[in-house]
Amino acid sequence: MTMKKYMIDHKQRARHAWPILVKLAKSGSAPITYGELSAQLALHHRAAGYFLGVIQAYCKKERLPKLQALVVNKATRVPGSGYEGSAIASEHKRDVTKVHAYGMRWPRNAPF
Repeated sequence: MTMKKYMIDHKQRARHAWPILVKLAKSGSAPITYGELSAQLALHHRAAGYFLGVIQAYCKKERLPKLQALVVNKATRVPGSGYEGSAIASEHKRDVTKVHAYGMRWPRNAPF
């Protein structure tokens, strides 16, 4: 019996997460948790780091605000260890402010 290799498409998951995060950014909403975002995508919260990494890489490459800053740990209310930025609450808040300030310029659909 041979096992099929199953490739997880984190980029596709990131494409599904993008409009959720953009809606939060445009509305000025508070960050949501990894669990809340993952539940909307019917995924386990531990998968979030992988697809948010795709968004993080895109934003960094394009010199955009850190859209992934809108997703935080439920207990700490700051992003986890994969986040390229500060997990210090006051510095993270600045990242969130920049995401909100970018506002209507965020494309509704993922540009990757």
